[in-house]
Amino acid sequence: MKNLVTVALLIFIVASIQIQAKLSDVNCGACHMLVDQITWGISQTDPKRTIQVGSFRIMPDGSQRLNEIPFKQSDTHISELLDSACSNPNDYYQTTDELSGRKLYKRQQRRDGKPASMKNVQIGKDSMKMLKFACEGIAEDFDEEITKVFKKKEDNYLYSVCVQTAEVCLEDQLYDVNPEEAEEDGDESEMNGDVKSEADSEDEDSADSKEDEDSADSEDESETEGISNRSEL
Repeated sequence: MKNLVTVALLIFIVASIQIQAKLSDVNCGACHMLVDQITWGISQTDPKRTIQVGSFRIMPDGSQRLNEIPFKQSDTHISELLDSACSNPNDYYQTTDELSGRKLYKRQQRRDGKPASMKNVQIGKDSMKMLKFACEGIAEDFDEEITKVFKKKEDNYLYSVCVQTAEVCLEDQLYDVNPEEAEEDGDESEMNGDVKSEADSEDEDSADSKEDEDSADSEDESETEGISNRSEL
């Protein structure tokens, strides 16, 4: 009996760990990026454009059973958008939500073209690689399901894909990938954001080290001049 309880407990622990890993901030952020890219691609497609679907086989009477449907939400178009949805992770940046402490992934530029107010910006090659890798995993594992979602007109694709289909986000983890709009009279630092990359941190450390060396050299020169003056006296 004790062995059964132990096994059940281990299964529960492993399942809990797997769920937490699946619901990680980077997986949820990757799904946000994927949905943002596909939604934008559909919105930029000419609604009058059509595509022929059906059988191209010629019937005995010489006709073909073809239908014309809107291209923007066709299988062909959505598949094309899905293939390229994870290609531009550098269009996004990582930040931290002040209330929850969760990592969020937002666009560096707003879709509406308005100036963006970016705060607590964190840009690193490793984090962007992880975002792209997670996005590609979601696209590969749920390609058919995601295509079906986008073929229908819905009010909330983010919820349908990330919460219901891929199950990588909880409902309270959903957010707008567009950064807040900057105030018109805001200063330049607010519009550009406080951007700090891994390279910037290394440059700052190098600059601090150079300043320390210059300071030490100045002190040595002052001591040498003092000794020289006393010798002359």
